Amino acid sequence: MTSKIKGLKHIIYDLSRINEWWLISAGFVLFAFLPYTFMHHGRVLDIEMFRILFTDPAVYIALLIVFSAQIFLFASNDYFDRDVDALDPGKRVRNPVCDGRVTLAGVRALLIVTAIIPLIASLYFGLLAFLFSALAMFIFYYYTAPPLRFKNKVFLDVLSHGLFVNTFPYFFCLVALMDFTVGTVFLLFAIMMRSTMAQMLQEIRDYHIDSQVEKNTVVVLGQKRAIWVVFSVYIVLFTVTTCLMLSYELFGWGIPMYYSIILILAISYIPIFRKLLKAKDYNREIERLWMGQGRTNRWQVAQYFASFSIYFILVIFLIITGYS
Repeated sequence: MTSKIKGLKHIIYDLSRINEWWLISAGFVLFAFLPYTFMHHGRVLDIEMFRILFTDPAVYIALLIVFSAQIFLFASNDYFDRDVDALDPGKRVRNPVCDGRVTLAGVRALLIVTAIIPLIASLYFGLLAFLFSALAMFIFYYYTAPPLRFKNKVFLDVLSHGLFVNTFPYFFCLVALMDFTVGTVFLLFAIMMRSTMAQMLQEIRDYHIDSQVEKNTVVVLGQKRAIWVVFSVYIVLFTVTTCLMLSYELFGWGIPMYYSIILILAISYIPIFRKLLKAKDYNREIERLWMGQGRTNRWQVAQYFASFSIYFILVIFLIITGYS
């Protein structure tokens, strides 16, 4: 009985990467639904608005879809990357399929269940949401699965990751709500840029292993050039955010100060890029500053805590002063 419970724990917990990704995904869902509810509540921020938000079945159906799709993505990744991950001692420990904590049959069963749930549940939001979910599940599966394995295709690896992998929770909610304003599209763009940077940094970190067995964008570019590409994406995100915020204040078109969290986070990345651009051991620095050791990264905890604390204080100030 104990072994069955442990096996179930490994399938549900280890494959799904419950900790940070579930929190991030839930945050993206709220980032989509909260402004949408606020606008449809007459732009009034009160207890009634939050009651409407947290009693809306759509929020919980969206969470079910997002969590199921994320589990499907991570389980597919661990399943089809097991041979490559086995070459790296660190990744071998983190991949529960490599060390036998999860059986191949268990992963396949999980993939079937978590593929069906988003497809059925997305019908609640209509045909477009269903088709978008089906496209996302196709990309999630073939991101690592042969014969397509987008992860091994130059440029397509970064493009598919940037457009869908980390972006799906927020992107799906926008499609479900049909909420494509300047602000929501900007935030979607920002998440895509961050997802693109994350994928390239992961490939830079794994360069020495990947170059032995497969071909991807960083293997072709080389680590140094790839770091500068990531830095360029960061500069574009920083510049676009600044320009849109200034445009809103000066001309009334763009994004208001409520989106300043992107600018605050961009500023918080300055020490990271300063270290990465000077780094000699990219694997060590990226693991320490960006990816974390498995599921934890103290630097990122401090970075995000400080950024969101500043943002929270700013939002309170904007509300008190009647900013709109």
